[in-house]
Amino acid sequence: MVSAQQCDQPLKEARFDCHPESSVSERKCLARKCCWKPVIPFIAQSSTNHSMDAVELNVPWCFYPRDFPTYQIKTNESTPFGQRLTIIKQQSTYMPNEILSLTVDLIYETAQRFRLRIYDPTRNRFEVPLQVPVIQTKVNATDYEVIITQIPFAILVKRKSNGITLFDSSVSPLIYADQFIRFSSYLSSPFLYGFGEHRQPFLINVTNEWRKLTFWTRDFPPLEHINLYGVHPFHINIEPTANFHGHFFLNSNAMDIDLQPLPAITYTTIGGIIDLYLFTGPTAQDVIQQYWEVIGKPLMPPYWSLGFHLCRYGYNSIEKLRTVIQRMHDAEFPYDVQWTDIDAMSSHLDYTYDKINFNGLPDLVRALQAEGKHYVNIIDPGISSTQPSGSYAPYDDGLKRAIFMTKFNSTEPIIGKVWPGLTAFPDFTNENSIEWWTNIAATFHDTVPFDGIWIDMNEPSNFVDGSQDGCTNNSLDNPPFVPHVLGGSLSAKTLCPSAQHALSSHYNLHNMYGYFEARATNLALKTIRRKRPFVLSRSSFAGSGQYTAHWTGDNRATHTDMYFSISAILSFNMFGIPNVGADVCGFELETTEELCTRWMQLGAFYPFMRNHNDLNMKDQDPAVFSWKAQQIMKQALIMRYSLAPFWYTLHHQATMISRTLVQPLHFEFPNDDNTVGIDKQFLIGRAILVSPVLFPLATKVRAYIPQDVWYEFPSGIKITTVGIFTELDAPLDKINVHVRGGFIIPMQIPGDNLMMGRGNPFTLLVAQSMSENATGNLFWDDGDSLDSIETRNYNYFEFSCSSNILTINATVANYKDSPMNLELIRVLGVAKTVTRVTSSTFNTYDLKSHKQKL
Repeated sequence: MVSAQQCDQPLKEARFDCHPESSVSERKCLARKCCWKPVIPFIAQSSTNHSMDAVELNVPWCFYPRDFPTYQIKTNESTPFGQRLTIIKQQSTYMPNEILSLTVDLIYETAQRFRLRIYDPTRNRFEVPLQVPVIQTKVNATDYEVIITQIPFAILVKRKSNGITLFDSSVSPLIYADQFIRFSSYLSSPFLYGFGEHRQPFLINVTNEWRKLTFWTRDFPPLEHINLYGVHPFHINIEPTANFHGHFFLNSNAMDIDLQPLPAITYTTIGGIIDLYLFTGPTAQDVIQQYWEVIGKPLMPPYWSLGFHLCRYGYNSIEKLRTVIQRMHDAEFPYDVQWTDIDAMSSHLDYTYDKINFNGLPDLVRALQAEGKHYVNIIDPGISSTQPSGSYAPYDDGLKRAIFMTKFNSTEPIIGKVWPGLTAFPDFTNENSIEWWTNIAATFHDTVPFDGIWIDMNEPSNFVDGSQDGCTNNSLDNPPFVPHVLGGSLSAKTLCPSAQHALSSHYNLHNMYGYFEARATNLALKTIRRKRPFVLSRSSFAGSGQYTAHWTGDNRATHTDMYFSISAILSFNMFGIPNVGADVCGFELETTEELCTRWMQLGAFYPFMRNHNDLNMKDQDPAVFSWKAQQIMKQALIMRYSLAPFWYTLHHQATMISRTLVQPLHFEFPNDDNTVGIDKQFLIGRAILVSPVLFPLATKVRAYIPQDVWYEFPSGIKITTVGIFTELDAPLDKINVHVRGGFIIPMQIPGDNLMMGRGNPFTLLVAQSMSENATGNLFWDDGDSLDSIETRNYNYFEFSCSSNILTINATVANYKDSPMNLELIRVLGVAKTVTRVTSSTFNTYDLKSHKQKL
């Protein structure tokens, strides 16, 4: 029996759950030698905004006593990378197969990055197969200090400059069993960003609540409080001093992460090891850069993919597809990429097209390409296993090469059910699968010359639980603890965890299925097209941005879904997949003209912009709406296309120096408390502020304009009300966009599509700061080559404006295959009457600096 003294915990916020499974009872709790104190939840009404706060919901009734058994340090030795500890526990607790002796590595990787690894020294446990930096030598000058407690074992990491806690494991016992690992830490504050993929506001605020986030990739339309398509156990914690730091838990097993208002965080995973990175920032962009140095920087996309993409599930025939393309052409909408969904396949078979309903598709694709447009088709991972032998090469060749996932302890493929019926699932961790995937894609490309591949259903999704034959009863399919996954089982609408990959079990690799498929697809496209690949993946894992773009899945045509798209796009920029968007106008449900108009305005400022909707829904391509709505949507697209050089330069910065494409106001204005948690506005780079309308029939938008110089875009009118929340006029034909003083935005006169407009003249928008200064840059290459950056076959310009002199410096000027004509320099913030403008001749291939007097 646990003594009352050991359970005397006056702060409910300090309780750590000793029974994370459902159906807790006093008997079960006391059997674990834990404390039992029920709490009656109550609802408190906020005195400021009349909202109802669930201040005691989810408080653990069963929690650890103060003397709950945990580890102590047995040995402590210095190593070239830092320190190595041996920790031991004298007795097992409540989970089977506890590991009582562990090794702890403290790795001082860089001045801003610390790594903590805890593992079983006697047995090789599964570790995430990411290529992370391997540091052999300790860095001595660090921004952090590490303090070790011997009994009980605990690790404290503090910021040297001010003593702020970055990590402190003393808050709760460490549990380390074969299929249950649990550890906790204090947080610096109850305010966090990150933890994907979940539908939630951008700011996670646990001031008054306990929150559980589950990580297990799952095919389900985005809703709050459930696990979704991707897994990104990374967060940024706001510090009271306006600094930021971050944690990344490198673990691909199913897990729960619990947040509580102490504030504290608890990680619970059912496999692998503890492999935790700490990033000290101190800015949010510093944390992100430090994180991307571990997981890999995002790929540079092809230039054409920055344009407007159009798709729907349910074209159903090539006549309908031609009608939509012609309708867009007649209405003179700029657009770059036409997609088709699974209805264009033959019997839903991968790498086929329906030669009856889509007869002539290859010629249609070639005609689009002749006009500078591109085509992307969908591919699902499930490969039909029921076609007559010799009639379907993807399955026949896959069997010969043995590249399909197999049943537990068997060489027989595990069979599930997806769109074409019974299907086998490629094992993309098997290196032989890359050649197989490339070959079958290349064969189809010979017929339908696609430009990119959309990989969907790759959580992987399964219409039956586990397989057509069910799953085993072993501990992989029935672990002693199951995180709070949708469906209550790890096999719910996916494959059996016991299924086998070349690298390990699906139990360990499920969350990485989309990652490995994206990698294989990226490599296949490079081989087939010999150009920069474009891949769009629904499922993702940390590091997926090296290979793929992402969209937020099967959203709905609601204003709520439109709002949540902003926090998703901000989060995925943190996660290293900055080329991200949501289905514009909504995928499921019928959109309305007003909603679609507003969403097209917002979507014009997504990094990736695609309009896509579901089977049996009305068409929602822009050209189907009224003439007035078309003109509004067209203006939004023209804004997007005119800013394409700016977007492209931001992508180059993401690839080269790990900068996000879009970011929240708080990351750029960390000392302004008003910006904390704003997720109805966002910044493109550091220079453009977007404040969309997110509510039905609204004609005004409440926006925060940070303290700085801002100009309306495109009018150039200077804003006089800054540093406060304000109401901006927002009639249906307007999206509020502002350019920040101090920045020079490279722009281009739009063409019918991005490739057709590449030779059009450029414009420089010079937005002067209060001190009449501004800077900017432009990266420009052919937009498609695999190695233009490596071979330096590009142009790179740096712009600066000071003392009425604009300087254009071509630091690299090796790309000469298309003209770059500067037609207009537009200067905002000129306070005096302009009496004279002089200009020197501007030659893009002259490396000398050019000065133009304004």
